Amino acid sequence: MNNFFYNPDLKEFGLRNHPFMTQVMHHGMKTAMYALGVGSIIFAIWTLKVGKTLLTARHVWVGSLGVILIPALVALLKHLTNKHCPWSLDVYGGSVPYAGLFETHLSQFGTGQCFPAGHAAGGFMWFAWAMALWFIYPKLAKIIFSLAILLGLILGVSRMMQGAHFISHVLWTAWFSWAISLVLALMFKLMPDNELTLKKRRSN
Repeated sequence: MNNFFYNPDLKEFGLRNHPFMTQVMHHGMKTAMYALGVGSIIFAIWTLKVGKTLLTARHVWVGSLGVILIPALVALLKHLTNKHCPWSLDVYGGSVPYAGLFETHLSQFGTGQCFPAGHAAGGFMWFAWAMALWFIYPKLAKIIFSLAILLGLILGVSRMMQGAHFISHVLWTAWFSWAISLVLALMFKLMPDNELTLKKRRSN
């Protein structure tokens, strides 16, 4: 898929430094996603503070920790996996020999920090709120889940267009994000039987 955005004559990704891609799709969208993430945490805590019965503390913990931990853990993995961006690889005009996803790069080429896709995590982190709400507000949860996929792909593909990632980087970020959300839901016991108490509270 990266080949669609790579110019073999110029040996570069033409959109790598494009103002719209860098300022809007990269920096702008990243800032917007994290601002919305913080906003979602503030709103969820507010519902608890004012005595609303929309959520319980368990739901707030899952959603809030998810939007914090998913980008943070993906960023940590980027530092640990030592995978270079496509734009650094010799097949795309760079100097680093290509290595498969589970192959290692030679140390002489420095440390890569492009796997998994950190930018896409700003979209896929919304899996956490989808999981938090799945058994109490299923319609809303499905909407958030769909938006998480859409935003994650938009953010991930935009960076692919610049030569920062392969599609595998983006898909692995989606998997990591979903797995982290599922683990949080299991940790805080957000299962159908545990939601009966909350449903009774809302119906009274």
